Amino acid sequence: MRCYLFIFSTILFSNLNCFGNPWVKKANFGGVGRHRAVGIAIANKGYMGLGHVNGTGVDISYKDWWQYDPAADTWTQKANFPVNNHGAVSFATSTRGYVGGGSSLSNEFYEYNPITNTWAPIAPCLISPGDTQGFSVNEKGYVYQTNQLAEYNPSTNSWMMKTPAPVNFGAWSCSFSTNSSGFIKSGTNFYEYKPANDSWIQRATFPGLMTNGSSAFGRDEKGYVTCGYVGGLSTVTDQVWEFDPGSNTWKYICEFPGTGRRFPVAFSINGKGYFGSGTNGINLNDFWAFDFDPLTTEEIDNFSITTYPNPVTNKLVINTLFPFSNHLKLTLFNITGEKVGEYNLTEETQTIENLDYLNGFHVYTIENDNRILSTGKLLFE
Repeated sequence: MRCYLFIFSTILFSNLNCFGNPWVKKANFGGVGRHRAVGIAIANKGYMGLGHVNGTGVDISYKDWWQYDPAADTWTQKANFPVNNHGAVSFATSTRGYVGGGSSLSNEFYEYNPITNTWAPIAPCLISPGDTQGFSVNEKGYVYQTNQLAEYNPSTNSWMMKTPAPVNFGAWSCSFSTNSSGFIKSGTNFYEYKPANDSWIQRATFPGLMTNGSSAFGRDEKGYVTCGYVGGLSTVTDQVWEFDPGSNTWKYICEFPGTGRRFPVAFSINGKGYFGSGTNGINLNDFWAFDFDPLTTEEIDNFSITTYPNPVTNKLVINTLFPFSNHLKLTLFNITGEKVGEYNLTEETQTIENLDYLNGFHVYTIENDNRILSTGKLLFE
């Protein structure tokens, strides 16, 4: 009989970090899988599109543009972006979206009007950004390239160069914003830009594995950096890190329960983060919501879980101890984020059989009344 005590302790430790950190699988992105796309939120809707695929050696860029409705969990295709493009830069105000730069444009940017579903050119940017993530603060947009920062004012349709950053930000860096500041992560470098006084502040060094190729979003005045590549492009991670500007500290939150990847897209709507697309060699179109609501210490003390064996052959045993165990549900996803199984857990020790149709790595979530309590990975043989 094999011993899996090390695996159990690893999973349990990971789950303790994931308590109250629900990643919920949503409807797949409406377009084909891709990476180096763009995504923004305008009012209470999300928008995503562009990007490319190049895994076969043929580089195919896209210009399709899709709207995500969180209330209905549905995607609707909207007016195409004017040109096929990948590695573009985007930002949004409360009423408009802005996309430009990238592989097919230099300093050209376009404004998207969600009411009329139309794109229109705006004043040319003063720099030519690409493969970076723009951000917005107080109804103005910001794009950067190396150490240059340009501010766009929609009310005057004009750009202005701002104080250069103290360091050069590399390609495939990421950014997020709070109500008063923008934050840029490039490698381990991490800086805050304060538009109120046009100044930069060096913040706590990023401690995670990801070099670049991550996505970032802000919610509740904190920032979250998810996935990315480690060193070279071939190694990706599923780490999720939180930055608290008030304490100037990073905190490891958990593993992203889907497939680790590089070059995904993320944005936030009404206090929730949304994340999808990217590649790990396979171009992905899965889409997830993130809503961090930590469990209380009492709830953590009253919860434990073990799953075995791992690798799994035909059956999986789940042992849980939780005050609301009659409301637990186990969901299995394959590496592309597709849901392949869902099981109600009605007993403290429950065996799920006839799993021999599954093979390869899978991710599981265990939730209570739509609140994810734990996540983990299992190998099915």
